[in-house]
Amino acid sequence: MPNLHDVLAGFTAHDGGSRVETPENWTQGRTIYGGMTTALCWHAATLAVPDLPPLRAAQVSFVGPASGTLDFSTELLRRGRNSAVVEVACRTAEGYAAKALFTCANARQSSVSHDLSPAPEAPGPDGVEDFHRKPPKALAFPQNFDIRFVRGGRPLSGDEPEILVWTRLKEEEGVDPVTALLALADVLPPGAMAEMPEWGPVSTMTWGVDFHHPVTSRGWHLLHTYSDQADNGYSLQGSDMWDAEGRRVLTARQMVAIFG
Repeated sequence: MPNLHDVLAGFTAHDGGSRVETPENWTQGRTIYGGMTTALCWHAATLAVPDLPPLRAAQVSFVGPASGTLDFSTELLRRGRNSAVVEVACRTAEGYAAKALFTCANARQSSVSHDLSPAPEAPGPDGVEDFHRKPPKALAFPQNFDIRFVRGGRPLSGDEPEILVWTRLKEEEGVDPVTALLALADVLPPGAMAEMPEWGPVSTMTWGVDFHHPVTSRGWHLLHTYSDQADNGYSLQGSDMWDAEGRRVLTARQMVAIFG
């Protein structure tokens, strides 16, 4: 089955943009999961505009299932001396699957420097158990990752709606670290699933990701995801990720639709 590098190598030029086939082993149900959709959109952006500054923020709306042949069109909305803003549309034969807005910017000199979000205390990834005990058959994409459970509420557990894990791609050789991190940052189920009585569909509607540094880290990352509020079939979801040295690399927010 194709790893992330294999999938990215499958991109071809098409109609002024790019195209790739949906990899079955990166799906959840009838679509690839949101992190993979975002990673593919970012890769399409770099193919169209190869000299972008470091990615600082991504805002993504997931419009419909991303399956079958995925076509990407990219528009450079603005290019300044230090920054660039790129929009990517992902379409299938049925219509839009996602729209992504990527904000990129070089480092600037500044007198302001602080970090008030240290990594939570956690044992290392060696010696802690796997996160997935028995995921549903429709959940294919976790097989591409190592996910080690530190604490929190697994889906259907009835525990608090938050999860802390160590996670990494099993195979990331040859993959740009930004693309890899986008795929990695969305690897966990929503924290609100801890309160669900049985497995049921969930779907991310929007995802916003802010990067605290130009992305260079690889390997193990500590990922904390949690639900702030859930009601009326929707959950407000947050997450933070730190590299193995304890440096926070990103913060994210999601609106998740819950069908169970």
